[in-house]
Amino acid sequence: MRPAPPECVRFVARVHALVGATMLAGLALLALVTRNLPGVGFGPGTHFTAGLLGAFYGATAWLVWRGLPPGRALSTVASLWYVLRPPLAAQVRAATRDPAFAAHFVRGTPPLAPR
Repeated sequence: MRPAPPECVRFVARVHALVGATMLAGLALLALVTRNLPGVGFGPGTHFTAGLLGAFYGATAWLVWRGLPPGRALSTVASLWYVLRPPLAAQVRAATRDPAFAAHFVRGTPPLAPR
């Protein structure tokens, strides 16, 4: 059993998960509200793109939480969106610069098999 991730990792994963959940909830709300409005329509590409973005942020949060190597790279890409919110971007950037964040992604040697 792997110990809980450090606070900096939990923060970054939580931010990515909340952004992804907000995108998916916004997509569902938009589809629900505009479903029967004449003259207001969104093509399938809109829903597909928003769904993919929400899934991307959710997957990034999971990869960061688990400490898998693609998570670190995807977290950097996902953090580009936060530039629109400078205080949040600064907090995420500070968390990703923490040595505990980098150490979370280093894979140790596998445990020895029982004899």
